Amino acid sequence: MTATTHTPRIDELLPAYALGALDGDELQEMAAHWAAASPAGLASPGGPSCPVCQRELQRLAGDLEALAGAAATVPAALAGDATAMRAMLGGARQRLLAAVAAAPRPLAATGARSAATAGPRGVPGRPAYLVGRWQLLAAAVLVLVAAWGLARQASLGNEIQRLRGERRQLAARADALERQVAQAQAEAGRLARTLSIIAAPGVESVRLAGMGASHAAAGRTYVNTVDRKAVFYAFGLPALGPGKTYQLWYIDDEEHTTSAGIFNVDASGKASLVIDTALPVERVQAWAVTVEPSGGRPQPTGPMALAG
Repeated sequence: MTATTHTPRIDELLPAYALGALDGDELQEMAAHWAAASPAGLASPGGPSCPVCQRELQRLAGDLEALAGAAATVPAALAGDATAMRAMLGGARQRLLAAVAAAPRPLAATGARSAATAGPRGVPGRPAYLVGRWQLLAAAVLVLVAAWGLARQASLGNEIQRLRGERRQLAARADALERQVAQAQAEAGRLARTLSIIAAPGVESVRLAGMGASHAAAGRTYVNTVDRKAVFYAFGLPALGPGKTYQLWYIDDEEHTTSAGIFNVDASGKASLVIDTALPVERVQAWAVTVEPSGGRPQPTGPMALAG
């Protein structure tokens, strides 16, 4: 009997046989085909008697073995690369579907079947080498899935780190905005106090002239005689070096000097100071500004910058 007995139906059964998926009537059908292809009319105990079947099984086994070998390279090649992982899994899926599809496309491999694997009544058993390669295929798919899981886990870990970083950035921005709001509120409160002092009926204004190195500077103090509070403005004062500050004083009718606060000027030489403490307005005779060490002093010690 020659290979002419090999029919498209046998082509349909071969992939399933290589994967160990044939049983019952289909397995008997395969056994009958090999018996017909054998010169003795029996299934060969050493493997398929049909040369076409032998070639098809050889190609299928080679394909499965190549897939198993490719899977062994997954951890090194695809670590953290989800795109490549999906491509590899897609390729493995297509190869597996092609291997098990009931189509005449030959995909398979060969190997000897021992007598111990022969089925009852001369039915050919699953070739041991094909069963082993099917196990390799299953292991390869598991490795691919596990590697994809690791890559996905790494990707999710990176995403979590990114989101945590964004959360920290948002928290820092929120803190900065809260500080800005607090500063704006403080400035609004200061301006409200300033306006209440300057706009009060009967407010008194005192002009301060520049002195010495600050001869081009000027200042003005607005005193609310009802609330006994004051607002001071400075213009054109030179910026001071580290460790120095300006200090505002008022002098009473007994020539006692009392500190009204310390301040620094901006880049244009301007500054303002709100005096919320109750002033003895009926006794204040003059105002002055001196240059003092940082933090100020109980009494003037430095050169006078403004007086009036």
